[in-house]
Amino acid sequence: MRIRRIASVLLASGLLAVGLVGSAGAQAPSGQVLVFIADAVVPVQKFQDPQGCHALPTGTHVVINDTGRAITLYPTPTCTGAGIELAPEHGAHELPAFGGFEA
Repeated sequence: MRIRRIASVLLASGLLAVGLVGSAGAQAPSGQVLVFIADAVVPVQKFQDPQGCHALPTGTHVVINDTGRAITLYPTPTCTGAGIELAPEHGAHELPAFGGFEA
């Protein structure tokens, strides 16, 4: 009887762990990537819940990754070439060397 109870608890714990892992992986991306342009009259551009490749606007000066996952900065607007990872909740003083990012 005791072995059966222990086996039931272990099985339930395993199923719960699988359920938690599965639901965490299925969550939609959240947060935003903020792009500051080197022009005082242009508002901050916001990429809300970004997915895939996004071209950075001309004159991009600062990129802030305000998401819960890393993004990758690329030298081209089509997200090709060697990329540099930008950790969650971090920013980068943008250089003209970057043309796009991928989330």
